[in-house]
Amino acid sequence: MSDELAKGTQMPNSDVSNSTVSSTVVSRLLDVPSMPLNGRHLIEASAGTGKTYNITRLYLRLLLEKKLTVKEILVMTFTKAATEEIKGRVAATLREAASFWQQAIDNEGAVPEDIDPVFSHLLTHCNLEESLSLLRAAQLELDEASVFTIHGFCQHVIGQLAFNSGFAMSLNLSKDTSDLYLQASEDWIRKVSGGHDGFTEDGFLLLASKGWHVPERLLGEFNASIRSTLTPNVLDEHAVEESFKYNLESNPDTQQTQFAAFLSGIEANESLLHEQLIKSAAHQKVRPGELEALKSWLRQGQYTDAPSEAKAFLDKRRYSRNTSGVKELLSPIKDFTKAIEVEIEERDNTLAQLPVFALVNDAISFIKERVIKQKKQRGIIDFDDLINMLADEVAKPDNTLAAELRKKFPVALIDEFQDTDAKQYAILDAVYPREPDANALSTSTTDTNTTDTNTTDTNTTETSTTETSTTEASTKTSALLMIGDPKQAIYRFRGGDIFTYLKAGKQADFRWVMNTNWRSVKGMVSAYNRVFYGAPLSAAHSGNVFGFNIDYTQVEFTKKAAAAKHPLSDPCEQRSAMNYVSMCLDDKQDTNTMRRKMALWIAQEIYRLLNEAGFENSKPESVNDKSGNDKSADDANSSGTNDSNPVAHVTPAAPVTPADIAILVKDRTEANAIKYVLQQQGLACVYLSDRSNLFLTPEAKDILRLLNGIWHASDSSKVAASLASPLWGYSPEVLVDLLYHEDDALWDTAFERVLLLRELWLQKGCMSVLLYLMQESYTPYGGEVERALTNYQHLAEVLEKASTTNQRPEQLLDWLHKQIHQSESDEEMTLRLESDNQLIRLVTQHGSKGLEYPIVFIPFATGYKDPAKNGKSMSQILTYYDEDKQGLQLQLGQTKQAIARVRAEGAAEDMRLAYVAVTRAAHRCYMGVIPLDGNEKSALARALGVSTDNADNADNADNADSVSDWQGVLDNVSGEFDAYTCHISADEFDLKYTSFTLDETSQTLYALQFTGTHSEDWRLYSFSALSRLTTQGNIPVANQKEHTVPVLQTVRDEEFSIDGLSSFGDRFTNEAADKPTTTNIEEAHRLRFTLTKGASAGNLLHDLLELNDFSAPTWDEHGPELVSRFGLEEDKVSSLYDWLEEVLQTPLYPNKSLTLSDLTLNQTLREAEFYFPMKDSKWAELSEVLRAHRAKVAIEYNAQALTVPHLMTANLAGMMHGFIDLLFEHEGKYYVADYKSTWLGDDIASYSPSALFENNQHHLYDLQYLIYCLALHRYLNNTLADYQPERHFGGVYYLYLRGMHPENQEGEGVFFTSITQEVLHSLDSIFDGDDAVMVQTDNSSEPVTGSKPEHTPEHTVEHKPEHSPEHKPKKTLKENPENGEAGHQQSFGFD
Repeated sequence: MSDELAKGTQMPNSDVSNSTVSSTVVSRLLDVPSMPLNGRHLIEASAGTGKTYNITRLYLRLLLEKKLTVKEILVMTFTKAATEEIKGRVAATLREAASFWQQAIDNEGAVPEDIDPVFSHLLTHCNLEESLSLLRAAQLELDEASVFTIHGFCQHVIGQLAFNSGFAMSLNLSKDTSDLYLQASEDWIRKVSGGHDGFTEDGFLLLASKGWHVPERLLGEFNASIRSTLTPNVLDEHAVEESFKYNLESNPDTQQTQFAAFLSGIEANESLLHEQLIKSAAHQKVRPGELEALKSWLRQGQYTDAPSEAKAFLDKRRYSRNTSGVKELLSPIKDFTKAIEVEIEERDNTLAQLPVFALVNDAISFIKERVIKQKKQRGIIDFDDLINMLADEVAKPDNTLAAELRKKFPVALIDEFQDTDAKQYAILDAVYPREPDANALSTSTTDTNTTDTNTTDTNTTETSTTETSTTEASTKTSALLMIGDPKQAIYRFRGGDIFTYLKAGKQADFRWVMNTNWRSVKGMVSAYNRVFYGAPLSAAHSGNVFGFNIDYTQVEFTKKAAAAKHPLSDPCEQRSAMNYVSMCLDDKQDTNTMRRKMALWIAQEIYRLLNEAGFENSKPESVNDKSGNDKSADDANSSGTNDSNPVAHVTPAAPVTPADIAILVKDRTEANAIKYVLQQQGLACVYLSDRSNLFLTPEAKDILRLLNGIWHASDSSKVAASLASPLWGYSPEVLVDLLYHEDDALWDTAFERVLLLRELWLQKGCMSVLLYLMQESYTPYGGEVERALTNYQHLAEVLEKASTTNQRPEQLLDWLHKQIHQSESDEEMTLRLESDNQLIRLVTQHGSKGLEYPIVFIPFATGYKDPAKNGKSMSQILTYYDEDKQGLQLQLGQTKQAIARVRAEGAAEDMRLAYVAVTRAAHRCYMGVIPLDGNEKSALARALGVSTDNADNADNADNADSVSDWQGVLDNVSGEFDAYTCHISADEFDLKYTSFTLDETSQTLYALQFTGTHSEDWRLYSFSALSRLTTQGNIPVANQKEHTVPVLQTVRDEEFSIDGLSSFGDRFTNEAADKPTTTNIEEAHRLRFTLTKGASAGNLLHDLLELNDFSAPTWDEHGPELVSRFGLEEDKVSSLYDWLEEVLQTPLYPNKSLTLSDLTLNQTLREAEFYFPMKDSKWAELSEVLRAHRAKVAIEYNAQALTVPHLMTANLAGMMHGFIDLLFEHEGKYYVADYKSTWLGDDIASYSPSALFENNQHHLYDLQYLIYCLALHRYLNNTLADYQPERHFGGVYYLYLRGMHPENQEGEGVFFTSITQEVLHSLDSIFDGDDAVMVQTDNSSEPVTGSKPEHTPEHTVEHKPEHSPEHKPKKTLKENPENGEAGHQQSFGFD
């Protein structure tokens, strides 16, 4: 297999040059061993031809010949599942190759003769030992291989190459931005309805007439257009008029010349008209005027509606029976006037729609702009933004990103390239530009590859040197390998663009084809060749069924195909590889009746296959006979080889099972029709394309009620709702007693269980609660027990994963509530059952792409849907490819040209979808033929030449006997011997089968035993995580250690407010009103007080301070990007910078001579990251230290010390982790500092030190700075040889930026407290202060603990540089900053 597959062996009668679109580059059969590894390659891989196999062989050549690493070979595909498959196949190839190379070395270069041709090529041209070393290295680094989805690649580039890419340093990827679009649409409709910006009431009424005044409906109709990067083309009166004229002029029956022709005919036969139509006196009163009106209208020759008098004269009732020639004269004129009347009516209707289209265009523009602004302010992007941002960046003429990417990824392999859109290709086109000398390079490379080199001789010098230099030259050449199949481009509805593929084909340096099918038996390959060739296989030319110059080359069969190893055995002689099942052709019935009838026949055929058919195990290769049985024969020449095989010896057949059968449908409606009948007939099936969301199940709502009651145990109504869950196991009778308190003891017992599970939730997470209930008390109701239990378990796993980012129970409950009420489709959240794998599969044709099944049914192959319609009405917005403009167009409003183009593109995609469906079959395919509406326009009808108009069959000129009706066409095709086709007339059939017996061998099941170690008692804490565990009431404290999933904190601690307390800011606003203002602020609404409250403002201020040198700030260097992302108005930017200058000049009381501006870079450390261990730390001891510290500070500030809150757990174990905004040194002392953007009032007096002290307590910031102080204390203890806390530890500054001003007289905005040696030692003791030091090096992300070294180059505290707040490379403390660069790791006075 490998030799034919890698070399793409071509059969004698194939015409390769016509296999793809016309191009200046002639397509050749793919030859993986010798094809050049530079330039642009387009590889067309027809269905089942071994695409992934050849990708792995190309990957191997790139590793060993070009000596690229797995990080340098970019592999891109379009789904996560595909990336995992490619990674798995590459890993298997590397294992196979490493084993083979090791054997070759062990055998001194001797290898078997029949080996993989790529292996053979590489053995000839690469050094054995070096190759094995490269293979081993690739295996070790495979986890870091550059295998991405297109979105994953863009995200990688934006995240890792932010500087060169010019993107913002911190962008968060959001999977769902639908709320932004909905909010923007609400804003726009509110603007229209309110009469703002020039809108009137008429505009809103226009929207309402279409139902688009409702935001959800507006988005539902135009969502794709709103999210598209295309700018809508809005029709105007001129465009409508031009389209009107074009429609008439392009129709021979309505061309302008017809006016004169008809007038001439009337004038030449006027006497005949008078004689035949103007006979009586009554006629003579009216009809001469009517005739004159008609002549006058024709004489004018204008496309206007004919006068009513003229239409009256042309009334067919006057001459329908006339045999004198009047009918022949006037009927064409009547049709002419009618055609013009229809066109005028359509034009006028379109003109009437122009105002509403103008509104829609404004809506699209407004919503796009508003969403962009909102994304910018929030610092988020969605998946579409990833591609658009990167495409726009690499398109800039002076960008350096494209070269950087080409250097980072010299070679790119793009899988499923036919699904690429214009933006995605633009990225590839920019990164891998065409090389004018690509062919010369390829010749050079090929010549080098064919050099006869003795690679087993490691002492070779001259030859090796030559090869090495050539290889080094070759590695400098980039390569883009695009692998796909234009016949499988079926994702137009989600952005896939076949025209991008065709464009790339014209721009390729090399074109290759793969057309040997390794999936299906001979009969199946021949059968689908017949369908998509569009003519008998013996015909000289194909029927061009795919359109757009995508020709079809007949695919070859190989005896080594996977299906040929297990031939299908079926005793029924009236079956073949392809089976057309027709019914109701002579007696059309309603759609539902015909669908049910077809489904019933399919059910009987499935029963027959399950009872009668089976798969044989054949040792020699097999082919397929006319009857549909796969059997060995001596006609092997037709399979592609010259071997002649004897009849195979077969073993008893393995029966056909339900899992061997797939039914492919177009949509859920077809699936439901099939599923309903199959279930009625006792055949279980599963709709695999069902994307029913996990959160829409009853179990999801039940878990929400359950957990809501457990957490809110003080609310009896919520507890009662929780107890109604079947997970508690209470019977209806017991529930009545519980809920109506008929039995108080029973209620008390239940309530105790609730409290116990609440404690279990706090200790071990909600998954433990759910698993406990499922194991101990779950009582299922209804029949689908397996489904319900699976859903509960799936939900438990999803909630456990969600708890890593929603750590507080309230957050998790809120998250679950949102998922239930605002759910989105996600593969991870899709319903699944283990037993589904054993059932008949119902799959959409789109969903079947990339899969294969032994037996395939396509029940409604004659279905047709008008691509220009949205439901039953014509689409108001049309997307199509404009050949003249060479790009996609988005048109608001209908024109016949646009509709015709949309229909042509839709018909072509429908054909490609049919190709995907048919080629899934390995052994047999059934296609249902019923006269559904529009069946003559279906892909199958067009492929086979069925049409109501024989003229449509012009492309089938080679089939002289072609007929246009279904019955005749199917009989003709089934009569072609090489078509392997059977026509089954199924209008009448017997219901013979009602069951089948499946012989299953029971498998002994056993549970795996866990032999590892667990770490439930250990977690990674931060101040924020610790704060979330605090409570104010008398809630029981867990006696065990806190158990949860360790979560690494990657951002600074945000401001946190403990539940249950009133708004702190409001209290201080009232208090401050009575205090005199000590500082003269020019305006009461200064930016410091009016800047938006919340984390976004805090991040803006933090980042600006982090990125600037306090002694010489350059706000304009990083400021524009930061304020733009925040969304600050331009006229306020200077005020922001002035405010920060004032912050830097504010005295740091009590040291009135010290300001931040006095600190140089070497005296500061920004965003310092720390870890330190906790070993059985007691909250009681920590809270006592905090209580005593509060009492001490309260005395200093003459304020009140607040009560220390409780913690939900008594013991703490693990690591403490966090980030400190600022550490600085002044006069030999070291200080902890933190910036706070908290708003306490609208004047400086609100930020007095005592107010700051109370705010610190309220938010537990005093606990925060004690943790920070311990981190600094331990760091200094491990860094300074003569460290003494009383001499070196300066204290804590908490800087409330809104209150800081240089003229402050009472220390407003600055909170300072010293930390005594006793407090530091107490904290050290509580957190088990031994000599352990956390070390983390640049080349390892694994933490290492050890005793205190004499010289520690890297310590507990680590710095996060200025780029990307979430993913920042680490630098050692001994590094000095670059010239003038703030935010980097500094020596910090320890040199």
